[in-house]
Amino acid sequence: MKYKYTISNYTEDKFSKKDEEYEQLVDKLKDLVEDAENQSIVIIDGIKYPTSMLWHDIATTALELANYADWFDRYDQKNNSRKD
Repeated sequence: MKYKYTISNYTEDKFSKKDEEYEQLVDKLKDLVEDAENQSIVIIDGIKYPTSMLWHDIATTALELANYADWFDRYDQKNNSRKD
């Protein structure tokens, strides 16, 4: 799969929005890990799900955070090239 990155998306407003979303995902990841470590049972709409579901959510959230980290790296790279 190829990704298309547009330069116009690297504004300070976009950075602030991404940073806020990133912080929310970090908090979500912390909560998920804490629940998984405690081997909590997840109940959604009255249906019980095993702890393994939490670990799947942790993995998915970690991948989302990796995508954000990539975006921040590209943002820094773009902004540093402007300073040169």
